[in-house]
Amino acid sequence: MLDNFELVGEWDSDATGNKVGLRRIDMESVMRHFTTFDGPVLHIGSKAADLDTTSRWRRVFAGKQVIGIDIEEGDNVDHVFDITQNISSLRKKTGIKQYSTIVAYHLLEHVKNPFEVASNIEKLLKPGGRLIVSVPWVQAFHAYPDDYWRISFSGLRQLFSKLDFEFEFYADGHEGYGYQLLYNGVPEHSPRMCDLEGRLFQLRFEMGEMPEQKMIKKLDVNKIQMSMPMCQYMACSAVAVKR
Repeated sequence: MLDNFELVGEWDSDATGNKVGLRRIDMESVMRHFTTFDGPVLHIGSKAADLDTTSRWRRVFAGKQVIGIDIEEGDNVDHVFDITQNISSLRKKTGIKQYSTIVAYHLLEHVKNPFEVASNIEKLLKPGGRLIVSVPWVQAFHAYPDDYWRISFSGLRQLFSKLDFEFEFYADGHEGYGYQLLYNGVPEHSPRMCDLEGRLFQLRFEMGEMPEQKMIKKLDVNKIQMSMPMCQYMACSAVAVKR
């Protein structure tokens, strides 16, 4: 079970008493929740790189079978495989037809056809199996080997139409916290809620003196800072279950 929530704020959304809110989740709590997921585990895009030098997913799933695949050899890669290709060759390499858990972090923005990749992931996931996925919503260009897409929560649901989404959260610049939008106390990342994003979150860009921008004066000044590294970052993250 997820725990360690902190209600950041709650506001009246209309005259009928409906409320919108925002809560923060400690990502250590999220990772503890992931440890309860079953194996075998497939980690797509597993090569240790700038975004993950620690092989954290193998630690999260310690004691379970973890298969790491990537388009090139390197640390944390068990099999070189391009997830855009026919998955029958991957099944032959691993001897595993389907997985209980699939991890696709920092992956979909780097593939030319995310629908093709999503279809392969759905095929590789067992019924009742879980996908852990995270995609950038705000991030600087980063080529691994190229950078094509930014994807919203609505976009994730379009990609993975055969999955039911268990929970969603925005990840912050250091992936130390997740943020969930609430409607009457229940997490919801629908278009009506995600429209609040610009009023709740602030991404700090250190760019020196800027020309006056009148539109900024119209926005509320009390926002939650999510990111102030050199590469500003805000991700849409989710866990989804195959029907």
